[in-house]
Amino acid sequence: MRRTQFLTRPAYALALALASFGAAGLVATPAQAEKKDDKKGGAAKAPQPTKAFIPAYTEVKGLLDAAAKRPEVIAAKAKVSETERAYRSTRGRAAQEAARGQYDAAVAALAGLLTAEKAKADELFTKTGNDADKFFAGQLGFTYGGLAVDKVMQRRGLVAMIDSGNVPATEVGKYNYYAAGFAFDVKDYAAAEASLKAAIAAGYNGNDVKGLLAEAQNSSGRPAEALATIKDMVNSAVATGQVPGADVLERAVLISYQSKSPDAAEWAIRRIEFYPTQLGWVAAGQILRERGGFGPAESLDISRALDKAGALNTNTQSVQREYIEYMQSAVGKVGVLYPGEVIKIANQGIKTTALQAADPFVRDALAEANRRLAADKASLAGLERDARAAAATAKTVLIGADTLLSYDQDAKAAELYQIALGKPGVDAAGTNLRLGIALVKQGKMAEAEAAFAKVDGPRKGIAQLWTLIAKGKTIPAG
Repeated sequence: MRRTQFLTRPAYALALALASFGAAGLVATPAQAEKKDDKKGGAAKAPQPTKAFIPAYTEVKGLLDAAAKRPEVIAAKAKVSETERAYRSTRGRAAQEAARGQYDAAVAALAGLLTAEKAKADELFTKTGNDADKFFAGQLGFTYGGLAVDKVMQRRGLVAMIDSGNVPATEVGKYNYYAAGFAFDVKDYAAAEASLKAAIAAGYNGNDVKGLLAEAQNSSGRPAEALATIKDMVNSAVATGQVPGADVLERAVLISYQSKSPDAAEWAIRRIEFYPTQLGWVAAGQILRERGGFGPAESLDISRALDKAGALNTNTQSVQREYIEYMQSAVGKVGVLYPGEVIKIANQGIKTTALQAADPFVRDALAEANRRLAADKASLAGLERDARAAAATAKTVLIGADTLLSYDQDAKAAELYQIALGKPGVDAAGTNLRLGIALVKQGKMAEAEAAFAKVDGPRKGIAQLWTLIAKGKTIPAG
């Protein structure tokens, strides 16, 4: 779902719909309706205008028909079309603003040629005596709006036709949808929202109508309502076995992030559930880290998830940032917390050129990790022995488990995490998270999912990332 831009609701499509009504005999001109009214019997009558309205209608219609044939109006319309095409094809903010200015100037010049017609079209709305009059006034208002590229008048005409009750029931939703489009074009988001809701109520479900409703709500300064609308769209798609649109999920991530919604990380994770791209994975991890206010341990588990998902295999700026986050979490505040993991991830980052070996932080971290590596490895047997002792505390067990996990000794680490869960005072959420990680690394996905399901509190989002990995929502190699 993209942000609605001006010139995105093609008036010609609705003009065709209006023409089809006339061709089908659903709508007549006031003169035609008057003639039908004189006939005896026959089919149901067309909308019947008041006799006082017909001369005013005829006058305005004549003016518009004549204006459409005037050479200067034709030339001005062509200029509008030319500047519109230029705007659409222009790239770059400054160039687009200049092109938009030229388009606006062309529209203003066209309007300047039609001031008399505009006045008469406005006046016609004041001369209506019944609902049929409202319909026909709206029809000519819409016609003037199309001639002058006046989106406010186009919307006014559509709304008048809808309000008259003379639009066929099967077309009411479509009319409201187009009315919303014109409201978007003039940034009247409240009117756009009202028309979109009316379109949905009338059973219109095409053209991303709910996505545009969310856009109107967000543009009106109500991002929470916009996100609720998108959530309903996503849940409805999933319930019917469909995959939600990538643009819908992208918009939810953007709206939630920009509005500082507490659901931003959840939306970023939901996006990679359906579209597990590298950019999506990195964004989900970084939003989760940013909004969670985590310490080094939780940040490390996020980085590990991105690595396991295959999201750290390029040298893009976001990946460079993630390698630094990973390194900082594995190094810790004093010395090097996990020297084996620091060496592994530093060399991986250097290989992808996301890290530079000459960078002082990378160079110093590698040097310290290599200095400590032999002693750290030598301590593994003792850490495991102490962790398995009957009197070992939860802290002792977890130190052993975490160290073994950093060296990819995942089966032993998983056993120790299971032992830790039976100890008093253990952090069950954190322990189940790392138990699940150790199980994923062994390929025991069902068991891992069960462990992640037990993670609550602030770490729940991290567990959701790892659950997606267990479900195979990773980035294909190569």
